[in-house]
Amino acid sequence: MAAVRRKQILLVEDDDALAQLYGGVLRMSGFDATHVDDGLAALNFLENESPDLIVVDMNLPVLQGDELLREIGARPDLRHIPAIVVTGADIQLDPAVERPKQILRKPCPPDRLVSVVERYVRAA
Repeated sequence: MAAVRRKQILLVEDDDALAQLYGGVLRMSGFDATHVDDGLAALNFLENESPDLIVVDMNLPVLQGDELLREIGARPDLRHIPAIVVTGADIQLDPAVERPKQILRKPCPPDRLVSVVERYVRAA
């Protein structure tokens, strides 16, 4: 009997403590969670992998979250991947930026993040 593939989540977060917390609860909830700490590293990851969902912070080094969302939305091979934003910043997304499925405010309780991830992964 073939094993069921765990859903892949890409976590783009530059705060190591939050990345460990969110990554840990996602893994405990049955997801494979891969962490990168900036938008450019996320794009590099997406060159070879197609996660089921991306969780992205907006304030990132190298390539900001809105720039990452813009790039994802501009690429036909990536735009199908749903994104959830988790941020402490007040954000105004440019109309040209691919809209995230949901915006969660930091500090976001880990169980809230998991429930939102589950909702959008099931819908995908």
